[in-house]
Amino acid sequence: MTAGPGETVTRFGRPFRHYPLAVSAESLALAWARQEQAPPGATVLVDREVSSRGRGGRVWDVPAEITLAFATVLRPTLAAEEADAVWLVGGSAAAAGAAAASGQALATWWPDLVVDRATGERVGAVKAEVQLGPGEVRSAVVTVRLHLGILGIEPARRDEVLEAVLESFDGECRSLATGAAGTAAVYSQRCRLLGRRVKLTLLPKGEARGFARAVDPTARLELESSTGMVERISIDTLRELEVV
Repeated sequence: MTAGPGETVTRFGRPFRHYPLAVSAESLALAWARQEQAPPGATVLVDREVSSRGRGGRVWDVPAEITLAFATVLRPTLAAEEADAVWLVGGSAAAAGAAAASGQALATWWPDLVVDRATGERVGAVKAEVQLGPGEVRSAVVTVRLHLGILGIEPARRDEVLEAVLESFDGECRSLATGAAGTAAVYSQRCRLLGRRVKLTLLPKGEARGFARAVDPTARLELESSTGMVERISIDTLRELEVV
């Protein structure tokens, strides 16, 4: 018997809901996590999102027919100050899973993109929303959007990509359970931005320049100036990033 839209079933070894049309996968997963206490790994897949917005409200401008869009619930054991490490989990899982499914060499691009390792072309984007409890992370929802066309994957094979990325999420979450430092190290190894000179436009105003040196366990970009001074930039203060 075929499940109806939004009905909870078990797929890929986790609670799963599928919607042909919705405002966004993120909004549905957030409601599931906060109002129904969705367990870790619970996943929402949406075929066509009305409002597919990522970090900073940026619109995902790839046609729905060649987009894989889903959101998954995490309940990591993290202190509040390490909450942004879930961005690293999302980026690493999306890059590793999409690479496994497509056979392409992919990389992360701090803070929210998945790119072709050779060309830097955008392949996907992630977004994390965290709910905090007293001094700790209560839950997180990570949304992933992937461009199946650039990955060279026919839409009919979408489930293969989804399964591969969700398996990568499971592995990244197991790693995160031992501490955010290991997650940051893996993310840094995958990050194509590191070693490049960048200019960051910051919120509410101002900018920072330097060489992208590493990503720390709180998901901040370590930026080293020409004098050797290191500045750490958090995701929520970033407006724009440019390689110079």
